[in-house]
Amino acid sequence: MNLKKLLILIVVSTSLSACATREKSPTPHNWALSVQTAETRENHEALAKHYDEVAQEMLVDAEEEKAMLEQYQAQPYKYGKRILDLKAHATAMIRDFELAAEESKQMANYHRQLATAIE
Repeated sequence: MNLKKLLILIVVSTSLSACATREKSPTPHNWALSVQTAETRENHEALAKHYDEVAQEMLVDAEEEKAMLEQYQAQPYKYGKRILDLKAHATAMIRDFELAAEESKQMANYHRQLATAIE
């Protein structure tokens, strides 16, 4: 597993852990099981909410990376030879966070659809 994927995994699992401490959210240990065993409208609505929260966290992280990228671009002389790597890394992280947010939004929408299909 490359470093970027490992970092994304850590960020997502941290976000999941943070979301899991909220009321009615699955804990990190049973989160995957909650997805697999969701049968009621309430289960799917809770999962949709959870995925929305994860998406929001990913967007916040993307904004933080954008701020870092702006700093790199505003004062490149501070970072010396590392500037190109730092800019490339920040750009990749922004893309990955935004992609993770989009995927989480899609999962939230999917669970909303499942919730509305249950009578």
